[in-house]
Amino acid sequence: MRKITMIVADDEPVIVNGLKLIIDWDSLGVEIIGEAMDGQELLRLLREKEPDLIVSDICMPGLSGIDVLREIRKSDSPSKVIFISAYKEFAYAQDALKYGALNYLVKPVDTAALEQVVQDAVAVIRNDSMEERNRGKLEYLERNVRVRTTEELLDRLTDGDEGAIPELERIGQFWADRQHAVCVAEWGRVSPEEGRWQERERKLIDFAVANIMGEIVRGIPGSAFFRKKDAFCCLLAVDELDQAVQLANNIRDSVKSYLKIDLAIGIGRLMPNGRDAVASYRQAQAALERAYFIGQGQVLSHNSLQEQSGEYQATAHQAKLLQAMLTASPDAELSSTVSELLDTLRLTSAGSKHAALTGFYSTLMLLRQELNGMGVTLELLEEYAHSFLQRMSGIATLPEMESCFHESLEEIQRQLKTKLGSREIIQIKQVKDYIESHYAENITLDKISGLLYMNSSYFSTFFKKHTGENYKQYLTDVRMKHARRLLLQSELMIYEVAEQVGYSNARLFSEIFRKHFGMIPHEYRQTKGKLV
Repeated sequence: MRKITMIVADDEPVIVNGLKLIIDWDSLGVEIIGEAMDGQELLRLLREKEPDLIVSDICMPGLSGIDVLREIRKSDSPSKVIFISAYKEFAYAQDALKYGALNYLVKPVDTAALEQVVQDAVAVIRNDSMEERNRGKLEYLERNVRVRTTEELLDRLTDGDEGAIPELERIGQFWADRQHAVCVAEWGRVSPEEGRWQERERKLIDFAVANIMGEIVRGIPGSAFFRKKDAFCCLLAVDELDQAVQLANNIRDSVKSYLKIDLAIGIGRLMPNGRDAVASYRQAQAALERAYFIGQGQVLSHNSLQEQSGEYQATAHQAKLLQAMLTASPDAELSSTVSELLDTLRLTSAGSKHAALTGFYSTLMLLRQELNGMGVTLELLEEYAHSFLQRMSGIATLPEMESCFHESLEEIQRQLKTKLGSREIIQIKQVKDYIESHYAENITLDKISGLLYMNSSYFSTFFKKHTGENYKQYLTDVRMKHARRLLLQSELMIYEVAEQVGYSNARLFSEIFRKHFGMIPHEYRQTKGKLV
């Protein structure tokens, strides 16, 4: 335990020496670190040494003890004061206690009384010090909890959960007089050195990047840093898009300076409110993709993509290609469809390798998105999502790119035929689309199986085989998803929410909701979903 530091002050040297000798200060845990013979010297020592405790005469040349005590309080110094004086007047003691002195002793000082007063002072100082440490720990924990809460809410918001908006507004995340933009950053997605980073090294770099980016972003009022899987994301509060670009450049340059790695950053459009966060986030992702086409360490905004070459949109040929692959069209028809698509991509790329790559990549990612939505995952498409850009960027000519792209599509179709019959894929999508549109109705097993002209027993097996869930559970999941949304985003009564998601019995709805989320709808609404 550290010692309490003390300064002794009196204009009579014999008193100072006497105070030093009459008590075993060491046994009290006190160390005398200075002596003063007048008020000015005491004030100088106070500022220089910042003692925990001062034992001082109240009347000294230059400045009185009361004057020094006023300075202590004015500067918010934590130093405690015990006064000793030859004067018994009540006015002295009254002033001393008024300005915060711990005690007031009259000369000649009784040793036992002084020792008791000092012991009491030591206890007060140690208690204040402990409270200060605890307060610091509490503030640190509160800051951490707030940061984690903000990150979780922003993660939910950029996934489309608008129920996070009221909570973000409550903690002051959205400013009414400022706009916001979502930024997404990644490092090392394209690395010329295969296997350059070991897993442990990657984690350390991730930690360092998050620290640098978080420190910069949290210094901007109304802004916040958060993670989404491997990406580093932030919500920037700005007045115009150029400010967001400037901040992103600052982040990129800082990471480059400290870590010697390239950070690519995509910036979504400005949004006036949180409901546009999903759009801004997706645009930031799209901009990030293009940043890697152009070169590592790029910062690109959604607007800059449109200015440079126009954001690539899925063409009718892409949709036709998807349909051909799903319906298992003959190879000749598929080849013709691919050729038409390549002609379109060649025209829209206007001779730009990067624009052509964008077209190839967006086509593959469209296929991946549609198939995943049907519950079909192809390993080749998952692999392409992470490595296609790297593979294709090394190809020198457009014809070679087109040939490689064509071969990739043929392999995807082979895997698709092996994975599932295309007719069955379409049937599963048809069922899911119907449930999403009619979940509020009484969709019986017989009714849904009738859509596919199957008997209910076979349909149950068919649905479980292709989705991993039984039909009833899937329907319940969809209804509960929409019930949660209505509870958080509307003021409908519980029975009205139940009716809107397909339950005529509110009690049954509440019980199913409780099993799904761990609490009844009313409790869930009160907590705003914070515990789920």
